[in-house]
Amino acid sequence: MKILIQHRHYENEISGVLTYIHSIIPELEVRRIEVKTISTKQDNIAKWFSYIAWADIVHMNSNDLFFTLLCKILHKKIIIKYHYCLYQSTHTNYESMKLTQRLKAEFKQTLPKANYPLKWKLHTFVKWARLFTRLSTAILADAHTACSNFLGESSAFPWSVDTLYNPIEIKSENQLKTLENLSNPYKFIFVGRLATDKGVDILLKAARILQDENKDFQIIIIGDGGQSNELKELASNLEIAEKVNFLGKLPQKEVLLKVQDALALIAPSRWQDPAPYVVQEASSVQTCSIVSKMGGLPEVAGPHSLFFENEDAEELAKCMRYCLDNPDEVINRGFQSSEYVAENFSAARAVNRLLEICRELTSKALVTTSDR
Repeated sequence: MKILIQHRHYENEISGVLTYIHSIIPELEVRRIEVKTISTKQDNIAKWFSYIAWADIVHMNSNDLFFTLLCKILHKKIIIKYHYCLYQSTHTNYESMKLTQRLKAEFKQTLPKANYPLKWKLHTFVKWARLFTRLSTAILADAHTACSNFLGESSAFPWSVDTLYNPIEIKSENQLKTLENLSNPYKFIFVGRLATDKGVDILLKAARILQDENKDFQIIIIGDGGQSNELKELASNLEIAEKVNFLGKLPQKEVLLKVQDALALIAPSRWQDPAPYVVQEASSVQTCSIVSKMGGLPEVAGPHSLFFENEDAEELAKCMRYCLDNPDEVINRGFQSSEYVAENFSAARAVNRLLEICRELTSKALVTTSDR
């Protein structure tokens, strides 16, 4: 079998989509599946034609309508994987809806207000064109997958969407994490963009609550973004600057070492994050996670993590307090999370399901051909 994997990224770009692709390729090759990848952002159209013609199955990882049309013209079966929310109306507040209801909510969400400048009003048509592209690509695909149950459900499609989790590697040489391995004082860590939707300000407010209780801890913040200066000012205003270290952007290996040294990772996201890799990475190094109940976060974090309601700094502080008061239990939760991830998010499991879908599509194609 020959599988062409499509994406819309540059070769050296840091992306969860590329991480997923690089995780499954070795597992596919072990099973003697021929694999090629193509970037519809970087590669030329001649290469598109050549690679599509070569493939038996095309595994798409973005909503690229023109590429999809070429696949259909060349009679290729398409398995699409959704990595991001399809609708703006699901980014912060989500409730389950049928497709017609979701489209009404989406149009209502994207309608410009009367006092918007003309260029913002015109940008509404760009949003609608992008939505048309996403939905048209979805309609043309032969099989549908998503990186979490939440993302599949939130797509509101009338057809089924399989869950194809993003794999994470658990290295066999990882030592068992113990309290003795951790530096003092115990650390809580955030890794990601410094933007409003990531909720770092909620973490800082929770830290102030614990500081008022004379708890001994440190907050490590890794990443950069437009909210960086604002968050540093907030830490100063909350009088917790001595407890918070902003480290900026770090190499991935160094990030994992910092996460491994932390008592817990905190993901206080305000938006419906479909399947953040950072939580899986924390589990891979036996670090417990504390996550907001948003999007796919609870699903990916697993049952051994700790959860709090979105925007609730008091409840987040309660989770952090539990960690500081029960560090042995938190270490055990991290170990259990590692086992959970190894069982549910392995490359072998993802490839098993992907190949099952491939075989279902190719067998249907053979039946259709024989009926002619």
